[in-house]
Amino acid sequence: MNLPTTGSNTTGTRGVVAVDKVGNKIRFYDPASLKEIKSFDGPEPCVHELAISHDHKWAYVPLYGDGIYGGNKKPNNKVLVLDLERQEIADLVTLGDDYLAPHGMVATADGKLWVVCDIPRKLVLLDPARRAVEAAYDCPVKGPHLICATADGARLYISAKKGDVTAFDTKARAFIASISVRAPGVESGNGSGTEGITPTPDGTRIVAIDNIGGDLRVIDVAGNRETDRVPMMAQALTNPKRSRLGKLMFSPDGRHLVVTGYTSGNCWLVDAGDFRKQTLVPVAKGPMGMAFPPEGGSVIVTSHDSGLLTRIDLASQRAVAAYDGGSGIEVLTYY
Repeated sequence: MNLPTTGSNTTGTRGVVAVDKVGNKIRFYDPASLKEIKSFDGPEPCVHELAISHDHKWAYVPLYGDGIYGGNKKPNNKVLVLDLERQEIADLVTLGDDYLAPHGMVATADGKLWVVCDIPRKLVLLDPARRAVEAAYDCPVKGPHLICATADGARLYISAKKGDVTAFDTKARAFIASISVRAPGVESGNGSGTEGITPTPDGTRIVAIDNIGGDLRVIDVAGNRETDRVPMMAQALTNPKRSRLGKLMFSPDGRHLVVTGYTSGNCWLVDAGDFRKQTLVPVAKGPMGMAFPPEGGSVIVTSHDSGLLTRIDLASQRAVAAYDGGSGIEVLTYY
């Protein structure tokens, strides 16, 4: 699948790269056995998310700072470039003093990166080859944190910790829409925002997870409007002031939507054709990231708080194996 933009939802046979946020390490695993074969420290605090270049030669990891959202006292402003063939650091690119706390990112087919920086509320276009910020735009929401793109790369959709989902037109270079996901009476704070965000395989919709109840919010791309809201089965209750830290990703064949709930310790396998058909799969504490092996029959889920990787069989819809997963991996992918 060669999309004009991509984040960490890739698959391949050469290796597995993982971003261990808790340990501030980059880890490489054998793609067949999931045995760790190499690791090294992040050069500065602290490795977070991940994007893969279209040719699978490079991985990009933002250095976010010494904390988490809302408690990042010493925010960083750099992007780590990894050589996936050599499995080593290739470069460390400084964004600049105006672009603190880089987090979500997608890579474009021309080798550039769209990056969101949550503290200054910026959307940045980075050219890693020239080590230069090409352009920057003010995000109209508080806490822009994760990002995805339509299949043609024409629009970016940004998930904000404390505000609407926003749409950015990459040709016009302008924000063109805001889609509210707030509950009645919740005008600000974590309860007004979203976490994970991804396009559907057919490219017609965007799916995000809200911070109110952990529901799936389905957005029509053509009209930039919400068309459905789907509760997750057996979702744990929580205070809407607290972030739920949910993530989601479609399988490469487009049949499955995998959803993780960090605060609940749950993972859901969702029928991509009907989001109300859900199977709950309990996993170790703090599930967060996910990756799809090239064989297509399973998904690997990271447990950020437990240092484990769990393999879930997609046919039987149950956990079938667990592997050592460093100190606490936020995201990983096959490349």
